[in-house]
Amino acid sequence: MKNEKNIFELIKIEYRDKKPKYPEFEVCRAKIGFFSNLAKAEQGMNKFIEEEKQYGDPRLRSIFGFLIEEYALDKCSYWRTETSRSYLPDGSLWDESLLSAMPDEDGNLQEFFGRSADKLRFHTGDLVEELCVDTVILKIVGAVTASPEEVQKIIERSRNLCPEHPIRLDESDDSYYTLDQDGEHSHPSAVSLFPARLKISNALRKKFFNDAYHSYPAWTAP
Repeated sequence: MKNEKNIFELIKIEYRDKKPKYPEFEVCRAKIGFFSNLAKAEQGMNKFIEEEKQYGDPRLRSIFGFLIEEYALDKCSYWRTETSRSYLPDGSLWDESLLSAMPDEDGNLQEFFGRSADKLRFHTGDLVEELCVDTVILKIVGAVTASPEEVQKIIERSRNLCPEHPIRLDESDDSYYTLDQDGEHSHPSAVSLFPARLKISNALRKKFFNDAYHSYPAWTAP
């Protein structure tokens, strides 16, 4: 669903507290600028980072990361992205979601055919930071995004069961399966997950990796 007129929004994500701690902490978002293409948006981000360096390490340490979200102009998009990308505080690309969330003129969404292993930033059992709007929560990866081979099996099974209406995966299926310390699960997109960068207490780590936690029913239904 690419459009000739797209805009790229650069968003800075900043720690709200000076000393954030797990299992969760608050962040705030600030719109840094709007750009006509991805290259200019990344240039704007890197220029912003260089300017922040003038104020020393405390200013840089306040940055959680960046997002660059692409939107189609001249459409009633309801702020559904064409693409989205996440960046670490130094401006390096962390992950990207390149499937449009905008339906085409027939109401169809861009089809998801799987995410290859070399495009996975995390694996099952990894502890991650999940960005949930203005809150970051420490979670564990219960399952990764489906591979092309797994998606093909899903499609073939669907065709056998319902030839007239086979399943069609979309950008919402390009997601991980994560659980918090209480076993509650979610399905975040790749750009919502960041590496766990703060100190994890032994007590919290044990809670994620003990046998009782892994017997929780949610683990069986990704």
